[in-house]
Amino acid sequence: MPWTKSDYPDSMKNLPEAVRDKAIDIANALLEEKHMDDGIAIATAISRAKDWAANRDQETERPEASKITDVKQHGEDRYVVPHEKEWAIKVEGEGKVEKVFHTKKDAVRQARREARSVNGSLTIQQKNGRVEKRISYNPRKTAVKQS
Repeated sequence: MPWTKSDYPDSMKNLPEAVRDKAIDIANALLEEKHMDDGIAIATAISRAKDWAANRDQETERPEASKITDVKQHGEDRYVVPHEKEWAIKVEGEGKVEKVFHTKKDAVRQARREARSVNGSLTIQQKNGRVEKRISYNPRKTAVKQS
C-alpha cells in the first residue's frame, strides 16, 4: 500500500513538509520499482529526501525536532575495578586508575562519595571484571539502584 501525505511512516513525522513529501514519493518508488523491505525503503527515502533538500538550501528537519534530547545530566561516573591484587577507582573517560586501595570495601566507600558529589553513577566490578552492581546518584533523588 503506498504512503500518502496524510498516511506516512512515523519516522517521517519530524521532517519539514516538503522533505516529507519528497521522502514519501521516494519510498513509494523504491517499494514499487525495487521491491525493497519497508524499513530499508523508509530509511533510504528519508536520507535521499534530506540530501535533496540540502542541495536546495532547505531545512532538513523541523526546528523543534532538532532539539537535543539525549544529554547526560549527571557528572563523571566512577568505577571500582580489580587492579593487580588490590582495588582501584577509575573515572569515566580516564585511561588510568585514579586511586588504589588495599580492600574493595575502602575503594567502594571512596568511589561512592565521589560519585555522589558529582551526581554521577558508580559501577562496581567483581574480581573477574563482571559488573556486580550499578548505582546512579540523581541530584533530585537519593541513590537509584540499577542492577
